[in-house]
Amino acid sequence: MNSNTQASPDGPGSPLAAHSDALAGLVERVAASTFAVRGRRGTLATAVVWQPGLVVTAAHVFRRAPAAITLVGAEGRTVEATLVGIDSSTDIALFRLALADASAFAPVAGGDAAGVRAGHFVVAVGRSGEGDPIASSGIVNRAAGAWQTWLGGSLDRLIRLDGGVYEGLSGAPVVDARGAAIGIATAALSRSYGVVVPTSTVARVVAALLASGHVARPWLGIGAQPVPVAADAGAAAAGTGLLISSLAPGGPAERAGLLIGDIVVRAAGQIAADLRALRDALAAHVGQAATLSILRGGVAQELKVEVGEWPAERRFC
Repeated sequence: MNSNTQASPDGPGSPLAAHSDALAGLVERVAASTFAVRGRRGTLATAVVWQPGLVVTAAHVFRRAPAAITLVGAEGRTVEATLVGIDSSTDIALFRLALADASAFAPVAGGDAAGVRAGHFVVAVGRSGEGDPIASSGIVNRAAGAWQTWLGGSLDRLIRLDGGVYEGLSGAPVVDARGAAIGIATAALSRSYGVVVPTSTVARVVAALLASGHVARPWLGIGAQPVPVAADAGAAAAGTGLLISSLAPGGPAERAGLLIGDIVVRAAGQIAADLRALRDALAAHVGQAATLSILRGGVAQELKVEVGEWPAERRFC
């Protein structure tokens, strides 16, 4: 053999082969923290060990999350988990492993979604219904600031994938090139793209579910839309407020004396230029009194309102 003979570009010793092997190894490591789970009508999803003894999956695969589920792990091994809580607005369901299994499965390696940019390479890792690893790779199509889902949940970042989420990979950890999770994949929050629920959002929702079984969100019982107001009325610099167009009968706003036609310009001291800003301002005041600064007939007033909690029947898919 000629001593100058080199391995072919795609042969066993090539950089491409090494990259392929490294990627397969990454998938195997991440898959060790995942399970397959069946939802309504046999819908397949992935559940991932997020903290010791706790698994997270996609809420939308259940019509209403059951009290207990069976998870399928490596080689088809099954384990049982019980419901802790569910937050359909961020598509997160949390289950607890049986005590005997809690220490047998390591949590996925956590990463930070704050530095994720469009073009970053990511991999979603899960399991098939038979328990073998499945994966899908691609790039981040878009990364932007905080946003609100169509179900009213707050996500710390918008991380959109460059395609949809294959069957079985909703609820799967999405990891970066180092194998650190940047979040959870879901097909439920966009009609056209897969979305990643960032790690910081998952952690916040998990903490709330552990505390009370659900995520408390503020509710005033109003319908409102942004309208221009005079800049000296205490509104945002852009000169906008929220015109109340409807009131839920017996809701917190009606009980506080708010009227259709009032314009909310501040809530709990924060500018209320749109509904998201209003919700953010009241998020820490559920079950407590908060001050609303309003315009009524052009005259500035302040009213105290007891902030309610988003009705329980809206917490589920």
